[in-house]
Amino acid sequence: MSLKDCTLLTGRTINQGVALEGGKTTMENVRAAAICAFDKEDFKKLDCLVGTPVKITTNFGEVTVYSTISDEGPHPGIIFIPMGPWANQVVNPDSQSCGTPTYKGMKATVEVTKGAKVLDALSLIKLLKEA
Repeated sequence: MSLKDCTLLTGRTINQGVALEGGKTTMENVRAAAICAFDKEDFKKLDCLVGTPVKITTNFGEVTVYSTISDEGPHPGIIFIPMGPWANQVVNPDSQSCGTPTYKGMKATVEVTKGAKVLDALSLIKLLKEA
């Protein structure tokens, strides 16, 4: 299943901040930041379970992260990935001369990718260096 024309937002989360206390390369950080949160009704359309890997694609790249249901809402059509290496793969790198990429408002497509692997931060960065 897939969702098209979603709006991607990124930002910091409390869970992410707690996980970062242990370090950027920990599994706690993967569980806190390698996720995409969906509106409950949008998540039903994906027809998958929480934790199922999903591929997020924008005009700027793609990344596979774990799926989850947002505690916020309702917010149909809006997906959220915490800021970090995973979100950086799909955000608009244009800083518009201010030095900060565009972290909010990218159009995105979501595809369920059962069996796909969500990379940890070091593996993700290594993959990019090889590309």
